[in-house]
Amino acid sequence: MIITEKKQKEALLQSLKGFDKLFLTACGGCAAKSLTADEKSVKEIMDFLVSNGKTILESAVIESVCDMRLVKKTLSRNENMQKADVVVALSCGAGVQSIESVLKEKNIIPALDSKYIGSTKRIGIYKKFCSVCGSCILDQTQGICPRTRCAKSLVNGPCGGFVNGKCEIDQNTDCAWVLIYEKLKNNGKCQDFLNQYVVPL
Repeated sequence: MIITEKKQKEALLQSLKGFDKLFLTACGGCAAKSLTADEKSVKEIMDFLVSNGKTILESAVIESVCDMRLVKKTLSRNENMQKADVVVALSCGAGVQSIESVLKEKNIIPALDSKYIGSTKRIGIYKKFCSVCGSCILDQTQGICPRTRCAKSLVNGPCGGFVNGKCEIDQNTDCAWVLIYEKLKNNGKCQDFLNQYVVPL
C-alpha cells in the first residue's frame, strides 16, 4: 500500500493561487486507508479551502485513482469537472498522473505527498518495508529489506553500532541486520550470503 501524508495547508493554498473553482478527487484505496483521503480528511480539506475563498464544485471518490479506466469513467464526462479551474487530487503521485493522463488539458494539483510503500499493522499504523528501489534483494536477505529497514540502508551487513539487537539510531527499532542474520543462520544460509557482494545502488 502506498502511504501518503497531507501537504502543509499553506503550501497547498500557494499551489492553488489563481484558481477559484475546484473539483476534488479522493482515492478510495491506499489514500483512504492511510487516513489522508477518508471521509473525514476530505471534509477537512474542503472546509479549509472554502474558508480560504475557494469554491468546491464537486468531489468524487474513485476506488483506485491509479486505475485510469476508473478515472476516465468517473471524470471524463463530468460537467462540474469541465467547469473547474483545477482538479485537486487526494492521492499518491501515481493517482495524480492517472488523472493527468485522462484530463490532459486540466491543471492537476496534488493535496498529498507520497511517502513509501507500507505494510499495514493496523489501520493508521504502517510499517515502512519497501522503498521501491527497483533492485530487489529480498531473495538474499530472507525477505527483510535492508535498504528500507536499515537506518543507513546498508546492503552488505550491519554498521556495528547496534545495541542488544536494536538500531543505534532508534533504540525502539530492531536492527534489520540482526533480523536478517538470525534468519540466515536459522535457515542455514549464512555462508551463502557471506560469499556474495551486493552492489549498492
